Amino acid sequence: MGIASVAGAGQGSSGDDSTNSPGAAANQSIAAAAPSGTLIHQSGSFGLGPLFGEPTGLTGKLWLSDKNAVDMGAAWSFVEPQGFQLHGDFLFHKFDLFHLPKGELPLYFGVGGRVKFVEHGDNRAGVRAPVGLSYLIPDSRFEVFAEVAPILDLAPSTTLEWNGGVGLRFYFQ
Repeated sequence: MGIASVAGAGQGSSGDDSTNSPGAAANQSIAAAAPSGTLIHQSGSFGLGPLFGEPTGLTGKLWLSDKNAVDMGAAWSFVEPQGFQLHGDFLFHKFDLFHLPKGELPLYFGVGGRVKFVEHGDNRAGVRAPVGLSYLIPDSRFEVFAEVAPILDLAPSTTLEWNGGVGLRFYFQ
């Protein structure tokens, strides 16, 4: 029955105003509810791209909802002691702070963890608290972001360090 009503909804006489037909009204309400262009920040959307700064490497982001995401990084840290770093964070996004004519610019903040594998010395593990801005480029699958993240290393000793950088992600949908 649903297929027949959908198939028949678009049919009408050539003299009818198509905006008054039930099928056209349904299509207009669907179009009004759906945002124009590609929606990056939706549940299940995954982006991947380069991260430049401290550390420099590869970054990924998986949206869990339209406001929450998990990001991750695999990158080389140039701060002494140098080493390979893995990090992951749970992020909250505030979309209503900055209003742009095109695109979206949410402020994001979160908490996560970091492990730094050091070549000469003790490996490090700690807690990260990233804060950043993310520009979701309209009608594209790209996100550009900049962030800073204080890190409280808890092992092998307690120290305060910083990460920061800029990046670009392409979203596979």
